This record gives sequence, structure tokens and C-alpha cells, in this order.
Amino acid sequence: MKGSLVGLLDMLDAVRVKKPAAIAAEDDPRSIDAPVSGRVVPLSEVSDPVFSQGMLGCGLGIVATGGVAFAPVSGVVAADVKTKHALLFKTEEGAEVLLHVGVDSVRLRGKGFRLFVGKGDSVRAGEPVMSFDRTLMEESGVDGTVIVTVTNSDAFAQVEHVCGAEVAAGSAVLRVER
Repeated sequence: MKGSLVGLLDMLDAVRVKKPAAIAAEDDPRSIDAPVSGRVVPLSEVSDPVFSQGMLGCGLGIVATGGVAFAPVSGVVAADVKTKHALLFKTEEGAEVLLHVGVDSVRLRGKGFRLFVGKGDSVRAGEPVMSFDRTLMEESGVDGTVIVTVTNSDAFAQVEHVCGAEVAAGSAVLRVER
């Protein structure tokens, strides 16, 4: 029995997603970086009205080309969720930045997601923070759009979009101004 348990654990380790290396990212405390590479979608076109109506702040969506999300800012993980699809970061500048993978992805109950960080951890922009299974999301009928918002947008004079239609992970997509 003990040998078969060890073998099972070895198999599980083999399929577990390894934490990838950090990527180069903007190091400007007023910049919010793309957590993934892909095509930018205006927040107003995201299929969840909570986001598209701006209830969770100003931001944008990205149709990801990969399955790893990187920290969009340097700061502290202020919150994580049991279903592993979202993280909230707080920067030294006071911005509260939400990284939310997928629309209605909560119904996957964490399946296909792996967090590399948790509440209270310090992160640097460009550090890998989560992986997600885009194929599983698609097969489950979950819109895989990755959403980034500044949840306390009203604390800033301006939250400006500073990117084009395609972005690379680590490049600036939003800029906050007091």
C-alpha cells in the first residue's frame, strides 16, 4: 500500500504545474501591467455586467494566449478566493488592483486553477501568481477573458488606458494618477 501511495504522489507531482519564472515588467508604481499576453477587450464589452458596467472599477479585459497570469503590480496580495480564479493586490500608491480570470469561472470551483501566491504575500510586478487551464474553461463554456480593474478607481483623479489592441504580459496597460 505504501509503495502505491508514493507512486500516486509521484504521478500527481508530474502533472502539477510548476511555477514559471518571472517576466520583465514595468516598474513604475503608477502603472498596472498586463498579467497575460493577448487581445485587449474594452471593459464595456466583457460579458459580465458587474465588470462591463464598471461596478468593480475601471479596467480592461484581455483574451489570453497563455495559461499563466503574472502580477500586474508590485504590492501585497490583499485577498484571494477559495475558487482560485481571482486575486486582489494593494500597491504602495494605494491602488487596489483586481486580477480576475474568466467570466463566471467561479462555477469551476477551483478546478483548472493554481495559485502561486496567497493573501499577505508580497509580490513584484511580473511575478507569476496563478496558472489556469484555458482548454478546460473553453470546454466548460466559461469565457476565459482575464480582467484587470482598479477597484478603488474613485480614489484617483484618473485611470488611463495606455495600451493598444494587443499586449504582451508585463507591458503597461493602465496608469493611475492622483
